[in-house]
Amino acid sequence: MLKVAPQLAKSGQPLPVWLAALVAAQCLASDENGGHAIPWNCVSGRAVYTNDGTAAEKIEPLGVSLERGQTLAVSWQPGATAYTMEVYGKSQMAA
Repeated sequence: MLKVAPQLAKSGQPLPVWLAALVAAQCLASDENGGHAIPWNCVSGRAVYTNDGTAAEKIEPLGVSLERGQTLAVSWQPGATAYTMEVYGKSQMAA
């Protein structure tokens, strides 16, 4: 089962191939209390996830660390051979 935010699942629109591949990778956010699947949201053509937990998280298999309140934005640029990943602080991700 693919783990996406409810609005993506209900949109009825097919996911772009790069986003479907990211979701199929079954990314996990892990901290000292365990881990959970990431419910990706789509914002302005990017998959985003915000660490709303109380501790820093490691996002695997992407190898990205997020402090509390930080947001990971993942996208795929035309002609690229890998995902573009950006980390934003709480005040930077207003869209």
